[in-house]
Amino acid sequence: MLPALASLLALHSLDSAAASERKRLGEIPSAEQALAEAVAAARRATDGLKARLLENNDKRRALEKEVGVVDSHLARFENHKAAVKTNQEFTALLHEISVAKADKDRLEEQQLVLMEEADGIAAELKTAERALADEVKSADAARAQLDTERKQIEAHLTRLTGERSAAAATVEPRTLALYEQLLKGRKGVAVARMTGELCEACHVRLRPHVTQQIRRNDSIVQCESCQRILYYVAPAASPASEPERA
Repeated sequence: MLPALASLLALHSLDSAAASERKRLGEIPSAEQALAEAVAAARRATDGLKARLLENNDKRRALEKEVGVVDSHLARFENHKAAVKTNQEFTALLHEISVAKADKDRLEEQQLVLMEEADGIAAELKTAERALADEVKSADAARAQLDTERKQIEAHLTRLTGERSAAAATVEPRTLALYEQLLKGRKGVAVARMTGELCEACHVRLRPHVTQQIRRNDSIVQCESCQRILYYVAPAASPASEPERA
């Protein structure tokens, strides 16, 4: 293989590795944001249940006050019985007592409903709090892992930058300039493999005499379509094609 082409392939390998690392590095903030959103969602669920439980408690306290008012009315009615002088007054008083007791039964029924609801909310809250604790623990562990990964990637990128500088120094300036120009203009891919008779990058079929040139790997040949520098790797011989041994 032409030494200049071999140097470009080494440079291409380093640039591809660096691009992959930078891509992953760019994905980490989104992953961290997703973790934060998951924790926030779990916290909102917990806070919502706490608010429902607080509202339930407020309603029960309000009912307790109403029951207290009815009880005071009933006590006053009972005390008033001794002062009743006519059957008409007594009948009216009994009606008031009946209405008050019905109100009390209605209020106590509402209290029972709210108490059952409170028990259900409290159970949901315990489950939600456990889920929140698990989510926080999981997110903390994942963030620590992402932070470790970020540091590893940054260290790897630093090494790759040094190796790239060394590799670029071995490439003839004009060839390096062509490579750098293609790197910027071709989405970070300046070198492509020829597979069959196709450029692996743009999938355009190459002319026969161009494919013969590329197969020799003894010159810098560009794809006539995307202008990337092309190289060839012969397919590995299959076991069936190897001569049988005696």
